Amino acid sequence: MHGACHLGVHIDLGHAYLMKKATAAHPASSGKPISLPGVARPNARKPGEATREKMLDAAEILFSQHGYHGTSMRDVAQESGTRLALVAYHFGTKDTLFDKVVERRASFMAHQRIQLLDAARNRAGNEPIPLEDLVTGYVWPFVERSSKGGRGWKNYALLVARASNSPDYAKVIGVHYNPVARQYLVEFCRSLPAVDEERVYHGFSFMVGTMLSLVAEPGRVESLSSGRYKSSDLERVFESMLPFLVAGFRTLHAEGRTS
Repeated sequence: MHGACHLGVHIDLGHAYLMKKATAAHPASSGKPISLPGVARPNARKPGEATREKMLDAAEILFSQHGYHGTSMRDVAQESGTRLALVAYHFGTKDTLFDKVVERRASFMAHQRIQLLDAARNRAGNEPIPLEDLVTGYVWPFVERSSKGGRGWKNYALLVARASNSPDYAKVIGVHYNPVARQYLVEFCRSLPAVDEERVYHGFSFMVGTMLSLVAEPGRVESLSSGRYKSSDLERVFESMLPFLVAGFRTLHAEGRTS
């Protein structure tokens, strides 16, 4: 055994709390995670901002469908109805464009996940956060946006699923997603004190992989069941995913206590 988790990350988490389930202060709540808004786009924009957003939308579609190597700056210009020189003016290189596409919604996702983590910490006080809250806090926002965020979020979910499985571009995903993931890992370690740290990290990776597989909607369930069951109702599938993932972490905990 390598020893229990010892992550010591401390980050100022802000002030807003987003409650995912009923509490004593809200007895009338349904107990289900609440829906989250999409990317905010104010009506008042600076000159060129609307064009930039159009390019990001176009790049998001193309990267999700054809991947990084299958998409060119010229493709983005054509898809967005702009000129190649203008795309180059705003983003410079394709690497920068890809990074900005990932960053745009990752910043929103980070905000939602931290709000849920703050709320869970607030409820738990000095006690470890329940595993259900940790899994829900990290997985639910991505599932909910992929389900109800419109075509843009669906494209983004497919892009992230594709890029996360590519060693070349997983680094870009890591830059924008690892800081929040590490904060969740701190709490997973606190909630699983008898589990070897390495196994917690692997468990977290399994959880993320399951989440990405769900939002990619590969149609495997439909194929296996000859169409009797569907994986396209992401929120319904999440209800089965949550206890499955929590049980996996609890098994690690049980094995850690007996080893």
